[in-house]
Amino acid sequence: MNDTVQLLQDVVRNARTGEDAVAQLMKKAEDATMRSELRKEQQEYAATRRESEQALLDAGGRAEPVGPMAKAGMWMGIEMETLADRSDAHIAEIVIQGATMGVIEMTKALNSYDSADPGARSLASKFVVQQNETIDRQKLFLENA
Repeated sequence: MNDTVQLLQDVVRNARTGEDAVAQLMKKAEDATMRSELRKEQQEYAATRRESEQALLDAGGRAEPVGPMAKAGMWMGIEMETLADRSDAHIAEIVIQGATMGVIEMTKALNSYDSADPGARSLASKFVVQQNETIDRQKLFLENA
């Protein structure tokens, strides 16, 4: 498989994971401002997922489904993390940790798939910027802790 397809698969997987995690966290958030922020983030993840899925198809690849064990693990992790604490600050911590993992994974992918075409690299770089912006916005919820 070529670098372009590999990189785009990573973008799709990370965007899909973020979209699913934020959807689950929206059900836990009690504050309207936090829910609004999470909704915005979910829309950003969905837009990135759609754009990268299309680019992947155009490159001759196809998105790999997220395995049931991975989905179950993420669901269980969020359920456990929010069982005792659903505060905005705690939800922000969860989002920040997830977005940080996304930045790390996408940075590694960008470094690993250096011969990916410029369009794929641009999508991956844009995703990293989006993740960093998410982190910055969520930091504001930590100040209210």
